[in-house]
Amino acid sequence: MLNFLSQSNQKQIVGIALNPGVGLEVAILDKTNSTVINYGRRKVEYNFSTREIQDYVQFKTALVELIDLMKIPPKSLTYIVLPNVYFDFMEVPLVVTNAEIKTAILSRAEEFYIFKREEPVSGWCQVASYENTSQKKIVYSSFQKSAIEELKEIISDIGLQLVGVETAHSATLRGLYLTGQIDDVILENAPWTTMIVGTNSYTLFQLEGKNLIDYSEVPLAIKSFSTEEAYQAIVSSAAQLLNNHESDKLYIISQTDDICAEVLKRQMQYDKEIIAIDSNKFSKKPLMEIVSAIDFSQVNSMTLSVLGAAHLKSNFSIILNVLADDPSASMGVYFTTNILGTPVDVTSEFVLKVSVLLSALFFIIFGGIAGICATIDSKEQARISDISSQIQTIDAQILSETDGKSKQEIDMNSIIDEIAAMNVTAIDFYDSIATDIPKNVWLTQYYNKSGDKIAVRGVAQSIVDIYEYYKNLRIVSPKSDIKLTELKVITEDLSESNKYLSDIELNKDTERLYSFEIANTQIDFEKQQNNKGVRGSNNKNNNNSAQENYMQSLQEDENEIVKTPLDKIENTSGMQPVK
Repeated sequence: MLNFLSQSNQKQIVGIALNPGVGLEVAILDKTNSTVINYGRRKVEYNFSTREIQDYVQFKTALVELIDLMKIPPKSLTYIVLPNVYFDFMEVPLVVTNAEIKTAILSRAEEFYIFKREEPVSGWCQVASYENTSQKKIVYSSFQKSAIEELKEIISDIGLQLVGVETAHSATLRGLYLTGQIDDVILENAPWTTMIVGTNSYTLFQLEGKNLIDYSEVPLAIKSFSTEEAYQAIVSSAAQLLNNHESDKLYIISQTDDICAEVLKRQMQYDKEIIAIDSNKFSKKPLMEIVSAIDFSQVNSMTLSVLGAAHLKSNFSIILNVLADDPSASMGVYFTTNILGTPVDVTSEFVLKVSVLLSALFFIIFGGIAGICATIDSKEQARISDISSQIQTIDAQILSETDGKSKQEIDMNSIIDEIAAMNVTAIDFYDSIATDIPKNVWLTQYYNKSGDKIAVRGVAQSIVDIYEYYKNLRIVSPKSDIKLTELKVITEDLSESNKYLSDIELNKDTERLYSFEIANTQIDFEKQQNNKGVRGSNNKNNNNSAQENYMQSLQEDENEIVKTPLDKIENTSGMQPVK
């Protein structure tokens, strides 16, 4: 990529300028250090009446000679600057299209006498816009279409590539910028004026920084005056025009041997700084450093316009290339940009090369990514195949170890339903214990294993109460096979183990106390009680400690005695319930 950009930069613009007072100039610049690599000049006549080259054969001959002597390679990019034919400003709407601008310029240019018999071609650019309005200001330049076609044919015959044709006015301003003499006014965006003196006229440009504000061209037959009269004519006619615009600096550029810019500077009645630039026989040094030239005696009179033709510097954007939208000038220079610190002319060829290079890089990158993805996919497929093979091997081993019996799927829903069904009976019994105990019934012991094996012991004051409790248990669990397995009178049996029954208020003469057992399984409560150790306590400060210790010992054996929510048991007497 860097090599490509370097090669693009090496393809120089061959600047060609025709100035009536100087002749045909050819220059090639080194953009990196702003030096003239090569310069040459030949005499070519220009017709001021028809505003075109007097003899195109002479022009072609002189140009071929200069190209041979300067060893310019074939197909070099070529930019031509000609004396001004038509130059003007125009205000157009902000939303106007290029086609509409072209039509408006054509309509305006046809009023000029040259174009009443000749179709014009124009180049334009925007120079100003107005705040809070819908207008913008453009500057444009026009040439005869036949003259441009003639130049295109000549350049093609020579073997060069024509990329633009422009007026000397804008090229001179660009050349002035290239020499660095207006850097301060550009930086400060200050107002400044340029006076370009030619063979039969002088032109005034008023600018603010890089922005072109106004333009005036004054015809003046300088050769018809004596030397002193010519100076006075320029001074007197320019005085009023210069006073119309305030400027910090005035640049006087003379491109004719009849006027010396330094002499004119001394005669100007102007209270601002004046800088004189001679591109004629009065010049004492070239405008830029010269590396090589066909004739070094000519370099002092080199013009700014040929420098502007050889360097389309984008930082000064007044470029009026009439071939900018011409398909035949497909290698036109659009602008100059900086790439990696190196100025590069952006042309159609450059854009095409970059596009081809980017396309190639895209396909290379895309192809590389596709190749990498294919490699990864191949590896993953191999890994998946290997895992599948391992699974098949394991399945075969399982099949062989189970003697070929088919695998049975585990139905988790059935398991959950079965467990839930097993716990329904136990939950029902728990609910009965909590809510269905008659008033004169007290439970002393409760056993429940696996939800469907139950044994309950208690005491009651009447058989009716015992039967009522038994009936409640049967209601909550109708499918159970519980029975009343034990019933006996214990009114006289108040041994130490039943001492906690003494709190029941009972008239032993008329009332009885019964113990009962309801169960669907056999369980020796006394044996379990003995296995758990001493159940009672004589501590008077804790009346129910015996009961608590007993139930705590039962809860420690979770494999035998199921935890029961006895805190829900309704206390229907003063007796503390079993916990």
